[in-house]
Amino acid sequence: MSPDVPLLNDYKQDFFLKRFPQTVLGGPRLRLGYCAPPYIYVNQIILFLMPWVWGGIGTLLYQLSILKDYYTAALSGGLMLLTAIVIQFTSLYARNKSVTVERILTTDILAEEDEHEFTSCAGAETIKFLIPGKKYIANTVFHSVLAGLVCGLGTWYLLPNRITLLYGSMGGTALLFVFGWITLCIGEYSLIVNTATETATFQTQDAYEITPLMRPLYIFFFVSVDLAHRFMVDIPALEQTNQILHILFIFLPFLWALGTLPPPDALVLWAMEQILEFGLGGSSMSTHLRLLIMFIISAGTAITSYFIPSTVGVVLFMTGLGFLLSLNLSNMDFVFKHSVTRHRAGAKSKALPSGSEKHFTWKEYLFYIIILVLALLETGLIHHFAGFSQISKSNSQAIVGYGLMILLIILWILREIQSVYILGIFRNPFYPKDVQTVSVFLEKQKMLMKIGISRRILLTLVSPFAMIAFLSLDSSLQGLHSVSISIGFTRAFRMVWQHTENALLETVIVSALHIISSTDLWWNRSLDTGIRLLLVGIMRDRLIQFISKLQFAVTVLLASWTEKKRRKTTTVLCILNTILSPFVLVFIVFSTLLSSPLLPLFTLPVFFVGFPRPIQSWPGTVGTAACMCADTVYYYQMVPRLTIALQTAMAAGSLGLLLPGSHYLGRFQDRLIWIMILEHGYTYCCINIK
Repeated sequence: MSPDVPLLNDYKQDFFLKRFPQTVLGGPRLRLGYCAPPYIYVNQIILFLMPWVWGGIGTLLYQLSILKDYYTAALSGGLMLLTAIVIQFTSLYARNKSVTVERILTTDILAEEDEHEFTSCAGAETIKFLIPGKKYIANTVFHSVLAGLVCGLGTWYLLPNRITLLYGSMGGTALLFVFGWITLCIGEYSLIVNTATETATFQTQDAYEITPLMRPLYIFFFVSVDLAHRFMVDIPALEQTNQILHILFIFLPFLWALGTLPPPDALVLWAMEQILEFGLGGSSMSTHLRLLIMFIISAGTAITSYFIPSTVGVVLFMTGLGFLLSLNLSNMDFVFKHSVTRHRAGAKSKALPSGSEKHFTWKEYLFYIIILVLALLETGLIHHFAGFSQISKSNSQAIVGYGLMILLIILWILREIQSVYILGIFRNPFYPKDVQTVSVFLEKQKMLMKIGISRRILLTLVSPFAMIAFLSLDSSLQGLHSVSISIGFTRAFRMVWQHTENALLETVIVSALHIISSTDLWWNRSLDTGIRLLLVGIMRDRLIQFISKLQFAVTVLLASWTEKKRRKTTTVLCILNTILSPFVLVFIVFSTLLSSPLLPLFTLPVFFVGFPRPIQSWPGTVGTAACMCADTVYYYQMVPRLTIALQTAMAAGSLGLLLPGSHYLGRFQDRLIWIMILEHGYTYCCINIK
């Protein structure tokens, strides 16, 4: 970006000055692009402060010892409920009363979009502007009831005596009371008056009016912690959490405006994906419907395993379901859902037909049935005879652990041989340098293909059975199982098939720690193997994310400095990033812990933490947003051959570790292709090609 070009031109500055205060305050439009009557602003301020008025009345009655705290909450909530109903039905009446007026078309499109004509303080156009209303009657009632609950519980949450008991400071109480009520007014306004355009947007269209629920739901979360502390007063950790959340409560408007907190739908999908991946051993899904179905089935598997009385039955159940759930039952081999999104104005959106999708055959049926039977036989026999064997199970498990270490090293070497650069630094001598010498190229390609086949056999056949043997020998499965055993081992037996390479690394780490550490260590004494694998899996994923985001931040910083056109404008930012590097690291760590994006502002080294979202972070199924254009025919011809090449490369390990959420860019002359891994399982990988 040239230093002569401003980040925000005049139009964008005006738009920002109008939109950002509206987003921070939850919807009031206090700055318009045209001259509006004063009562427009006065009415918005009155509607904004209405919850504070009712809450203030209740608070005053409580402070004068006229009402108890719960009666105070009920009074404020009831008054707010009546107010919300009046507001909603006033909006409904104005919409029914208003008459459509045809206006003369003007050439100023922006003015046509922004300007409104107001005739009186209580006119229909004024009410429609101030209170757009709800689409559905059910939401009208539900949001009104919710507004009453928010006001009532918020009044209870911000009672001065309660805040003083938490902090013991009158000055702090006054600050938290004033700014806390501003936060409550913001949440109420966005719920029942006019919803602001949220920075954190997950769906392109809010068909079911979920956006107004975002801010009240976060208020409910803060209030719920306070209510838990009220009724469970003997928990110091809960009291400290309540104190921290009371302070954080007044900063909620800025977190909403910066887009750090996710919308409700994105939060639910993200939570399901995290639990499915780390708690149940699954993978992120290519569609939201698949994610929901897989989450329900996987959670049901873990719950069912807890109620099976037989230890052998539990192990067989975990092994069988873990294998079956790791398969792509719709398409049993590599599934490639692709789309071309080269955009041209006026083109109709249409997804390309997926000619590369391959449905399973009877040979694949037979292969998976044989693998399932062998896995069940191995698990059942090892677990059964391990209970009667005179040989120490820990020694047998340690021997298998040593074998897994050797297997991990071999697989790592074979994977590095397949890559262009070893460790990402040194040129691989086994990899063909060019295609000019055809005979040499074909010879090296055949050698790499043989190495890839060997690695594939070790990864898909040898490694899972070796890890099943390691898990079946664990002493935790011989006794009565608990909730931790059901969750931990359900995940472990699923990971063996779903993410074999990751599971192998985690198993080797757990085995090595068990061998080198003392048996009296808390890690070995209090945690079973399944929970250890779960914790190691979370740490492995977060460590990979931290390294990736740290590399990204350093790359943005260096690119801003090395590019001559941007050096003048980014020198100060680079110096500030260097001086404030601990705070930048805090942002990176926070983004890593939440598994959320790290966003550079205007591609500058100014980083924000995006809101957590599922890996498939766009609405609809893959390919629905594809556009047809003049270049579509080239991509249409390219994608089938590309999918075959990708299938071979992924099977051989040439693309490295396949992690859902990974992105690849392919380029040939002026053709660009963006590849993203959406889902990964046993012998299949679902990707999106654009």
